[in-house]
This record gives sequence, structure tokens and C-alpha cells, in this order.
Amino acid sequence: MRDYYDVLGVAKDATQDQIKSAYRKKALELHPDRNKDKDTQEAFKEVNESYAVLGDPEKRQKYDAYGPEAFSQQYSEEDIFRGFNVNDIFRDLFGGSGFGSFGGFDFGGGGGGGNSVMYRMSVSLREAADGADKEVSLRHVARCDKCDGSGAERGSKVIKCRECGGHGRVRRTSNTIFGSMQVVTTCPDCSGTGKTIEKKCKACSGKGGYVRTERIHVKVPAGVRDGMRLRLEGMGDYSRFGAGDLYIEIGVEKDKQFVREGDDIHTNVRVPFYTALLGGAIDVPTLKGSKEITLNKGTQQGARIVLKNEGMKRFGSNSRGDQVITISVEIPKTVSTEEEELIKRFREGREGSGKKKFGLF
Repeated sequence: MRDYYDVLGVAKDATQDQIKSAYRKKALELHPDRNKDKDTQEAFKEVNESYAVLGDPEKRQKYDAYGPEAFSQQYSEEDIFRGFNVNDIFRDLFGGSGFGSFGGFDFGGGGGGGNSVMYRMSVSLREAADGADKEVSLRHVARCDKCDGSGAERGSKVIKCRECGGHGRVRRTSNTIFGSMQVVTTCPDCSGTGKTIEKKCKACSGKGGYVRTERIHVKVPAGVRDGMRLRLEGMGDYSRFGAGDLYIEIGVEKDKQFVREGDDIHTNVRVPFYTALLGGAIDVPTLKGSKEITLNKGTQQGARIVLKNEGMKRFGSNSRGDQVITISVEIPKTVSTEEEELIKRFREGREGSGKKKFGLF
């Protein structure tokens, strides 16, 4: 699918005023009253869809977060045009009582299932590395157990919606200075089902759900990154027309030992100068616990050692990144008299043997 920003011809950091101006220009150019070509009408609908999302700050934020493909998979046309009153928008943009006719275009809007819910959950770096089973305490609109989510008192009848006559859609026509405007939308009374209930459930007032706190199990996949969102279908707010989705936004906590860079992790390990000089075994921390490695003789300050496949598990894969260990050679601030004598003898031996001296000369 085309990117909504490309459709309107604006940059991703465009202001709302710039988006509105671009939409006005495109709408004037492609309006069906001026262009009867079928391709133009499709382009006109695409422009309206783009503005329905980018012209709404909340929808735009979600679109920017998910990207075009993921957004189109998670939001139906009805979701996109919900709250998008074409007549009001055209009145605002063009003045008067609107602009032209939409030729029976159906932009959805109104009704539908329950609302989606966003929840931010923190996980440790180690939990993000290998995945984890977590529980969250969520206060949301849950399914009513008195009416089983139907919104109807037990024994009450389901009747045809009076507002739409059972069609689930309502067609509204208004006269404008350029002709009549006709918009078909989802019926606000029955949310497109064509049916209403005769007697509402007393527990939930006919909504099908009521607010309560629930414990919800969340399986965090291995390799998640900070800011990633998990979608739990049907776990959002409930209504008698269906349930919204629950989006878990992951926040990966900073770790005291490791710094993450992509799927690799970095850590600093301090070693005594004599171990760096003579070599030997040292213990280093890893995501799976302590691990013994061997330093070569003469290991220098800042030397890097790479432990293959000891990093983060790659998201959606069984492979792992690496762990990069940076060696920090530890120099003691004080030494004993005996230690000082040994170091002096070492220095004299190095200088006397013609080995490279330290310093400028």
C-alpha cells in the first residue's frame, strides 16, 4: 500500500496545518464533481483515507509507530474513518455547507467493536534476551458476566434497529453550493449490526462490559527491543459489538553490567595489571551467568574479546548476537615496600636489556 504521506505529498514531519493544506489541494483537484474518471475517484478516496489518518493526531501517532503495512493489517477501513465526518471537514476546509457530492462513497465511521487499549510494561535486559512469561494488572472494560457480553437482560428479545431499518448503514444527504453531498456511514445506534436489544442488561447498562481489574498473561518474545509493541487480539475494551485489542508497549530496562547495541551486548571487565601482563583465567559475567575465559599474556588496556553467540537472541530467530568484553587494566593506587622493590627490579631489568622505554624519548 502507498504511504499516506506520499499520497498527500507531505514530509513525515509536516505540521497539521501543512497536512490540511495539502489535503485541500488534492481534494479540489480530484473531487468527483470535477473528474468522473474511475481512477480519479479511487485516487480521491485514497486521499480522504490518508487525511482521515494523518489529520487525526492520535491516528497519526499510531500510523507513525506501526508503519504503513502493520497499520493496514491492524486497522480496518471502518477504524480508519471512525470519527471522520466528511461534511464537517469539507465545511471547515471550503466554507459554506460543504463541497460537492461524494457519489455514494462509503467512508465507514461510528460504532464497531470495543476500543483498543495501550499498556506499557517494563522487562529486564535478561528477560528481553530470552523471552519471559509476565502478568499485568489491567483496568479496562471487561466482558459482562451477567449477560455474557450481549448487553441484553436474560430473556429479552433482539429487535431490528429503528434508526437504519436493519441495514446497518445510514445514508445522509445534504445540499451544498456545489450540489448534493451523500455519505453512507455505519449506523451509530447498532454499530452496523442492524439489530438492537429490547431490554438492556442492568449490570452493564447494555454495553456488554463494565470496568474492572484483570490479571492478564503476556508472553514476551525473545529479542524484543525497547519501544516494540505486542498485540493481544480481543484483549482490549469490550462492548456488545466485539472487543478491541490490547497493545503492550515494551520498555527494556537499563542493565548495570551490559549495554545493548542491536543484538550484541557490551560489558567492561576490570583485571589486575599482573593478570593482563602474565595472562591467565578470569571470570566474566554473561547473560547466562559467570563464565571463565583465558587472557593472553600482555593483554592491553582497552583490548576487546568477542564471545560468539552470547548476546541477545535475535527477534523471530533462534540465532544470537555476540558479547563484546572490553578489558580495563587495574593499576593499584598504593603498593607495599616489597612490591615497590620488585617493580623497580622489573623496570631496571627491562631498561638494562635494551627493551623499548616508555615516554617521549
